[in-house]
Amino acid sequence: MLALRWHWTGGVMTVTSGCLSPHVSKPVPDHMCLVWRPPYRAEDRVRVIAWTCDCRAPFFELCHAAGVAYIRRTRLNEVHETYRWSFKEAEAVWRALLGGNAR
Repeated sequence: MLALRWHWTGGVMTVTSGCLSPHVSKPVPDHMCLVWRPPYRAEDRVRVIAWTCDCRAPFFELCHAAGVAYIRRTRLNEVHETYRWSFKEAEAVWRALLGGNAR
């Protein structure tokens, strides 16, 4: 099985070998600092729309639930989530996270 690694550089995602999911780029200076909170368990069902590779901690998931979206961060057995946003806002933050413009 061929494994692929996705790398986000300058607004372009490229494929290199190694992993199947994208990795988060290193934070750029003056990146947006996200607020990470304990999980909010109000939703019965959560759909994970996108995720980063779990070969490096932390790994992240873009989640949709109950008409809102948020980002979940997992580091070992510790899980935190961002505030809830509209789908459009959450996807913009997700792209910023992958590109190193948010952490």
